[in-house]
Amino acid sequence: MNKLKLKNGVIKKEKRTITWLEFSKDNQYLAALTENKQLIVFNTEFEVVNNITLARVASKVCFSPKNDIIVADRTGDVFLYKLHQKTEPTFLLGHLSMILDLLVTECGNYIITCDRDEKIRVSHYPNAYNIQTFCLGHEEFVTSLKLLKNSEVLLSASGDGTVRMWNYKQGKQLNIIDTGSLVDEEYLQRFAKEMDLVENITKLPIVDMQLNENVLALFLHSVPKLFLYTIDSITFNFLGSIDVNTTQFSYSLCNSLYILSKSKFDIYCPNKFNKVSGKQIEDTVLDLVVIDNNDITILYKRKFDNVQEYMERKKRRLEAK
Repeated sequence: MNKLKLKNGVIKKEKRTITWLEFSKDNQYLAALTENKQLIVFNTEFEVVNNITLARVASKVCFSPKNDIIVADRTGDVFLYKLHQKTEPTFLLGHLSMILDLLVTECGNYIITCDRDEKIRVSHYPNAYNIQTFCLGHEEFVTSLKLLKNSEVLLSASGDGTVRMWNYKQGKQLNIIDTGSLVDEEYLQRFAKEMDLVENITKLPIVDMQLNENVLALFLHSVPKLFLYTIDSITFNFLGSIDVNTTQFSYSLCNSLYILSKSKFDIYCPNKFNKVSGKQIEDTVLDLVVIDNNDITILYKRKFDNVQEYMERKKRRLEAK
């Protein structure tokens, strides 16, 4: 994301890059994570409510229903910070690998986390040492978590190219979207060449997933399209795709679907799948927050054939004797 320039030096001049932004559930606060281990919380007037220096680089932040701040760092640990206090954080839980997303349920009784090792963990909140269940089934890292409103249904998107629907209290899978059939072979071949150290990649990872009450939008790595679904109870219905014509764009799905690229800004009605309005943007508008397609590739586990190299060294040693 682009650099956020603030008055009074709130963010240090070096490494001011914003790595994540998150609104509180009541939209009264905005939390920003920066590359230099800062957590800055703003109110609706963009006044700084809290400015915390973290012990480690963070990967994600979210708010509890009571506006406590929950931060996951890149080592897999999750801490709780009080909004208006600069006390030592409370340790909540830990994973053995990087946490890629987290959320607290609407009821405030559970915290759900996902990681690079394909696991989704459902823990009681705030006593997160008490694990409710695991939602297991993804075959690659889990990139995103969303909750259906007023339900016990969780959606998870993954590097395995699937979106899975769960009853998060039971850890039971209810449905699945497999995006493999949506992608042309040329995109798969290009991605396979880019990821030449990874074996058997047949699907593109889901880079971003957004949800309003009953519409789901998916962005797949290196595909200049958005794929839209409606959700009816526990059923996914494919609406179609929107051609964005670039992979450098940002989008937001709320009552309408907003798509912003470096050349235009379009608004769609996602339920009816039609464009409401569109506007060209001057070429001078270059500072744009866009989804970073490339960072997701580092989440794959590299596989190396060490046996062949060992056998060749052994053969050379035997021939030298």
